[in-house]
Amino acid sequence: MADWKIVTIVHRTIFRWSGGRVGAKLGGIDMAVIDSVGRKTGKIRTVPIACYPYQGSVAVVASNNGGDSDPAWLLNLRAHPEVDIQLGQQRYQVKAEELSNEEMEKLWPKIIRINPRQSIYRKQSRRKLPVVYFRRL
Repeated sequence: MADWKIVTIVHRTIFRWSGGRVGAKLGGIDMAVIDSVGRKTGKIRTVPIACYPYQGSVAVVASNNGGDSDPAWLLNLRAHPEVDIQLGQQRYQVKAEELSNEEMEKLWPKIIRINPRQSIYRKQSRRKLPVVYFRRL
């Protein structure tokens, strides 16, 4: 877990330092960097997340690497759904909206084509993996 936190810190630092020119893709997968408000602290939390094109913006999977608990960033989004997002060099405000089961199942094949690991995470987790759409404001 500590290794993943270090990777996250390095990634978001380089991404922001380069203005989104470095780190916009990892392993061929688009990455979004979000600034959300911590549900307990009220502090800004900056998190890079793999993302997938969806309805003029992007969607993300709250897979938590296949873990059985929701990632902290999802809990923050549920408490404070309006966030800033950066995709490459483009920044804009969005509202985080969890997709319905029907919408998620329609999008899932595209997610798996882009990132087959999500299928592994889905199988190993005992919880339903939420998919969150970042609707532009």
